[in-house]
Amino acid sequence: MSKLVNAFLGTVGKKSSQIVEVPEVGQVGVFTSMTLQLRAEYFAERKDNDKIANALLLQKTVFDPETEELILQKLSLDDINNLPTYVTDPLVKVALQAIGVTPEMISQKATKETESQELKNSENDQN
Repeated sequence: MSKLVNAFLGTVGKKSSQIVEVPEVGQVGVFTSMTLQLRAEYFAERKDNDKIANALLLQKTVFDPETEELILQKLSLDDINNLPTYVTDPLVKVALQAIGVTPEMISQKATKETESQELKNSENDQN
């Protein structure tokens, strides 16, 4: 095998993560990458259901920094969705990296939505 193939194979099993300080919880680990297979499974399970998207993402990426155990897998998606956003937002912000969502993508989407809303408002004013 070539050096390049060996370099790719050398990354198997390696995880990237970040420790996040969560108010009233403490330090929590969040995986910032997944294997392609795990990412595909996430999207298949999500099925474009925005109501569960973030909860499912947290369930698959949030871990105990001491044990690397996925700690939110013990909770239902409804339980996770009922957590306050001051707890979940710092985690989601980091976890989005695992499914390939960048801050730039979020910013671009927000800009497009704002422009679309401004266009609708402008059209309504002309009518």
